[in-house]
Amino acid sequence: MRVTSVTTTLSAEDIMYDLKTLVETKVPELTFKDVKLEDNFIQIEGSFKKIINIPFLAKVRILSVFNNILTLKIERIKVLKVGIPKFILNIASKTAAKKASEMGLTYENKALSVNIDEALQQVPHVHLEVEHFLMENGILSLRLKGIEADIDAMQEEAGKDQEEEERLKREEEERKLAEFNRKLGLLDRTEDSYTDFRYKILEKVPYDKKNLAKYAFILPDMYALALRLMKDKRVAKRDKVLIAFTFGYPLVPADIIPSKVPVLGKMDDLAILFFGSSYILNKIPVPILVQHWQGELATLKLVQDNIQKIVNFTPAKTLNQVYGLIDENLEKRRKSYLSDEAYLIPDEEVKPVDLDPIFEPALK
Repeated sequence: MRVTSVTTTLSAEDIMYDLKTLVETKVPELTFKDVKLEDNFIQIEGSFKKIINIPFLAKVRILSVFNNILTLKIERIKVLKVGIPKFILNIASKTAAKKASEMGLTYENKALSVNIDEALQQVPHVHLEVEHFLMENGILSLRLKGIEADIDAMQEEAGKDQEEEERLKREEEERKLAEFNRKLGLLDRTEDSYTDFRYKILEKVPYDKKNLAKYAFILPDMYALALRLMKDKRVAKRDKVLIAFTFGYPLVPADIIPSKVPVLGKMDDLAILFFGSSYILNKIPVPILVQHWQGELATLKLVQDNIQKIVNFTPAKTLNQVYGLIDENLEKRRKSYLSDEAYLIPDEEVKPVDLDPIFEPALK
């Protein structure tokens, strides 16, 4: 894209924004506080922090613009409200020019020159020429010509920046997940009479049938999990009531809920059990589930990932939707749990455990 000529304006606010984004980011010790434009002068107030904050005031006069080179002269600098002699200003100008040479800034004949072509290297794929300037009423007007921009290259550059940003974001998420799973490995797993019973049964299972056995144990493992959650003081009381009902109801031989009762009356035992399982696996914090789960964590993750899909194909879907609204309103009044990370133990007590696949922390 090419534009023959255009006039643009810069206010004091615009220059302040450019100073903060282009200069402060590269020189963190500098802080700009105020900019004023008047009679070809740009006055800048700020501070330089080196152990202590040193306030300064600089007044720069725009001399000319020719061959795309903007010539400036530092007329006045005050540091700590003390005027600086001109010979010191000349030395300071030379020093500043050396440090900013990569931005097209040079010092010659007691004046600072800004090579706009070199300065624009900070903004690749763009070329323009400053033909004329005018300052009045606190506004700096610049007439620009020969404006060229390689839109395709700029879009490609922006795409690369976005890809890099997304890559860094993914790496950070992966790091957090790895750390979360590492800390899950520090948890003391619950052991009780069911632990011994399960171990003895598995010992009698033939080696080639052990993979099938771990799936056969899903239902008893879920009941063991439910019982252990009932004993855990960290589990909310209303969740314990729901666990007791959904896991206890299928064990009652008689149909204690009349068919006329809305929603529940039309539910079979299996649907109610599916609903209870889905609820606790999605509501209870992951570290508590991991701590009380007796089987392999990969099996727990498998059930956790797929239980909702099963619920959606059973009458439990309706119960899940109805109670979901109730639970959502109750949670707005008072949250039942902290974030998952709050239930992890300190780093010192390391106990390695198989954590494949990865559990994702839920920030409630």
